[in-house]
Amino acid sequence: YKEFSMKLTIFGATGNTGSELVKQALEKGHQVTAFVRDPSRLTIKHDQLSLVTGDVFDPESVAGAVQGQDVVICALGSRDLKKTTIRSMGTTNIIKAMKEHSVQRLLVVSSMGTGDSWNTLSLVNKLFYATLLKSSREDHEAQESVVRESGLAWTIVRPSGLTNEPRTGIYDVGEKISGKTSRIARADVADLIIKELEQNALIDKAVTITN
Repeated sequence: YKEFSMKLTIFGATGNTGSELVKQALEKGHQVTAFVRDPSRLTIKHDQLSLVTGDVFDPESVAGAVQGQDVVICALGSRDLKKTTIRSMGTTNIIKAMKEHSVQRLLVVSSMGTGDSWNTLSLVNKLFYATLLKSSREDHEAQESVVRESGLAWTIVRPSGLTNEPRTGIYDVGEKISGKTSRIARADVADLIIKELEQNALIDKAVTITN
């Protein structure tokens, strides 16, 4: 007995949030293509999982991973605080590939404080984002604007402060909510995204997820 199953590609699959997405998508019976720079960093093994090794800055390898899929999930990020365009450029290449191969559904992990959620931040958080996280915030802003202008069926999910705690399945989601605790488990971010694959309740919306 097979539940509702989709073919999906996950970009940023070796990151902490990305690997949680891979795990939960496989648990739900989806066919997962994980796009990775370094395959040795993805420790999950599963017969419904295939790996594509490539670089998001290379449009050809991105297109190869998108072709024939139902959904693309983008969890790109960068661990350092230096100036980066991995999210905006990578997402631009993903969108181009999706249009070429007629893939409509795109879910993107962004960050609380991006776009119109800036006003939901506390003063302390605004300071933190504007100074320490300035370059990552600029990249998120650029990423979100290409997603909004893509013409695809997109959903942007903006987690508050990410933790590695276990999945609870209990969280607040909304377009204008503020992060009370400013904490959310990566496993719960993945939970929301994998459920959204079936529900399609958040198309063309950018939502914050927090506890």
